[in-house]
Amino acid sequence: MAPSCALASLARRAARGRRSARGFTLVEMMTVVSILAVMLGILAPSFTGFLASQQAKSLTYDLTSDLMLARNEALKRNVNVVVTRAGSGWEQGWTVATVATAEQLSRRNAAAQAVSITGSPVPASITFGPNGRVSAPIGSVRLTIGGGTSSRCLELDPSGRVRTHIGACS
Repeated sequence: MAPSCALASLARRAARGRRSARGFTLVEMMTVVSILAVMLGILAPSFTGFLASQQAKSLTYDLTSDLMLARNEALKRNVNVVVTRAGSGWEQGWTVATVATAEQLSRRNAAAQAVSITGSPVPASITFGPNGRVSAPIGSVRLTIGGGTSSRCLELDPSGRVRTHIGACS
């Protein structure tokens, strides 16, 4: 066989091989889709708990940062600053505003449905005085922020210091 014929034959075989290797067959695609469906069915319940846990963690961080903002603004402006829940519970959001001028400093929207905030008692608002201390309510505030199987405790002492830890408040 001549060298040019051998090259042409080799090129034809390579082109045929490339043509047959393109794309997926219907059987291959259905196999992959069915494996993914089984995996999603197995992982979905655990993912729901994980998602609720992350929402509780996020809400804890949001409330902590807004309480610290209120305290810092009370010190900086030398005025009372109040953090007030929206609606009937803290889950529905809250606002941070100065008491004298009602200037809104921050606002949070409602939390996800899977998150709840409980405590004994749960105050409707928390006021920081010009010295940065909590002027209302009197005493410590403990809120348990729960989502799914996990919960976090947010503690606010009378000096205005916020602490959080994993688990329900005791």
